[in-house]
Amino acid sequence: MEYDAIILGGGPGGYSTAIRLGQNGKKALMIEENKIGGECLNYGCIPSKAIIEMADAISYLKEMPGVKSSVTIDMKTWQEWKWGMINKLTSGVEKLVTSYGGEVVKGKGMIVNASSVTVNNETFNAKNIVIATGSTPTRIRGIDDVLYNKEILDVDHIPSSLIVIGGGYIGVELGTAFAKLGSSVTIVEMMPNILPGTDTDLSRFVERRMNSLGIKIILGAKVDKVAKSGGYKVTLASGEILEADLVVMTIGRVPVTQGFGLEKINPEMDGKFIKVDKRKRTSIDGVYAVGDVSGPPMLAHKAFYDAEIAADNISGKVAEVDYMAMPFVIYSDPEIVTTGTKTEKFSNVPLATNGRALGMNYNQGLFRMYVDDDYVIKGAAFVAPRASELISEISLAVEAGLTSKDLGMTIHPHPTLSEGVKEAAEATYGKSLHFKSSSR
Repeated sequence: MEYDAIILGGGPGGYSTAIRLGQNGKKALMIEENKIGGECLNYGCIPSKAIIEMADAISYLKEMPGVKSSVTIDMKTWQEWKWGMINKLTSGVEKLVTSYGGEVVKGKGMIVNASSVTVNNETFNAKNIVIATGSTPTRIRGIDDVLYNKEILDVDHIPSSLIVIGGGYIGVELGTAFAKLGSSVTIVEMMPNILPGTDTDLSRFVERRMNSLGIKIILGAKVDKVAKSGGYKVTLASGEILEADLVVMTIGRVPVTQGFGLEKINPEMDGKFIKVDKRKRTSIDGVYAVGDVSGPPMLAHKAFYDAEIAADNISGKVAEVDYMAMPFVIYSDPEIVTTGTKTEKFSNVPLATNGRALGMNYNQGLFRMYVDDDYVIKGAAFVAPRASELISEISLAVEAGLTSKDLGMTIHPHPTLSEGVKEAAEATYGKSLHFKSSSR
């Protein structure tokens, strides 16, 4: 049997491609070596946010004025719950693929040529191949025995002390969560600031919060070696030695481009990534690439979007990617979210003016809106609790070409965090209701 497409990888990019192809009436075969759902559902996005939710809940009660609480954490029971929740999601994804006529094969897929793939000693043929192999944590040669996101999210106890190598978004998210759960946390970052690539006037709120949680942040520091003997010893280039029960490495991710026969077709590369055009086509006819392996940003929701574009093109439609409003979320405390592009004209509304935020015991953060000279919304940046749930309104506004006055005239319920979005829009034209604004 010949398929319309064979998909290598069952993560967000892979399973989304299979589902959309099925919705388009096409026959897809999805091959996954490990767990359906890939890194995101099993070892990344979902379990990391689950542990962050638990940590936030405990911290919320602990820090609320007038509340005295004592919590016992049984991580073994929590892990059983977590995996039960994840398994429901992954089995649901697999059922969706098959419900649209797709097939799923568990095993290691190897490319033979641009229209054939082998798995479990069987060869399958297709009109198209979609590479959705994702990414893997960056490793440092010579530094072994450390934990990565997969292992740290599977711990059966809360470590009394934890060293996080890397102060990017993954390190900040995990470090903050474990600090709230009771670990003594130290973060080591090579760059002069945490969250490199994030505007410091946004990340300063997060750094301030981390300091209040007792997290030790060592900046401009390079790790020379890590030794494990019972506990861990981390030696910095300066000669300083740090000790902890566990060490987790969070210095970024790299695309998976080896181990599945990519060299058999040898597509054009863009650095470490497979080069694609706006239709997600590689330089090889009939071969597509989606998600992390096809270029940054390496985000699950980008993979979902890429998958739709690739599937529609395979189905005979003409569709092109347009990342004009790609939201980026850091699940820190408070959360940092951005979307769209920056402009010279923008507003800043302090989180402290939002009644709902104050009722949640939050007063550090901001709502920022970027507009052009005609007040057309071009982007935004929020630092606030649950900011990840607010940013899609701005992505829609950017995509639709709405103005800040359109958003300012939209009734938002009171009291909500979403009022901060409305206030930021109004502030761009000097009419913020609860804050005397001075837009730039």
